[in-house]
Amino acid sequence: MKYPLDGHRNVEVATTYNQKYYDQIGRRMVESFVKHWPKHIQLHVYWQEAEPEIIEDNIVYHELYAVQPQLKRWVDEHTDREYHGWREDRGKFVWKNDGVKFSHKVFAQTHRIRNSTADILLYSDADTLYHAEPDLEYLSEICPADSLCTFFDRPKFRDETGFYMHNPQHPKAEQWADRLEEIYLSGEVWTYEKDRAADQYTMAFGRQSFLDCKQMDLMKYHEGMDLKDPVPTSPLSNFLQHLKGDKKTS
Repeated sequence: MKYPLDGHRNVEVATTYNQKYYDQIGRRMVESFVKHWPKHIQLHVYWQEAEPEIIEDNIVYHELYAVQPQLKRWVDEHTDREYHGWREDRGKFVWKNDGVKFSHKVFAQTHRIRNSTADILLYSDADTLYHAEPDLEYLSEICPADSLCTFFDRPKFRDETGFYMHNPQHPKAEQWADRLEEIYLSGEVWTYEKDRAADQYTMAFGRQSFLDCKQMDLMKYHEGMDLKDPVPTSPLSNFLQHLKGDKKTS
């Protein structure tokens, strides 16, 4: 049985994109949400540059820099190439070290955590496509009411941040949002010398501050996950596809 609007636990979905990413894949993501998700579930879109054009009752748009002005100030203060993935030791830009780029998805989630009235918040990257009705019972199962967050903590690569779940009603939800923002605003993100992948490690390090809270690691919950790209080998693949690399434009 799927959870109705007035049923057990309410779900919200969030994503974020800029104009380039919207043109590349984000529009298709929103269209696939409209096609497959129940109409009582809202998608909160945190956008930059790409003004809303798909208007539906269950899509709520937020201009990211308008609702998170501290992010805009921080981005404007970090224009040097070292903050955008430049690795002096390699003599090139490394996409996973682009802390400025990946800060946007973090601040989209923290705003939603603080402002959501839902029981479950699902964050899906804009390169996610839905191809079937979501299994709401499964989403409720993997985001228990007593758990702070749900994730794939990969043994070598750490968190798969294209998919994340949060419990906005958890007693420490706001502290969780504060901690994730602090990693960027304090400059802590630039101090990770060993694990320098901003996208994969910031939430993993943030979770270390909440070891007293239940956290749902799907790498442990499910068996047989692909250790690098677990989503396609999880039950999530029954209704969503997380595109990566060349798959985004295929």
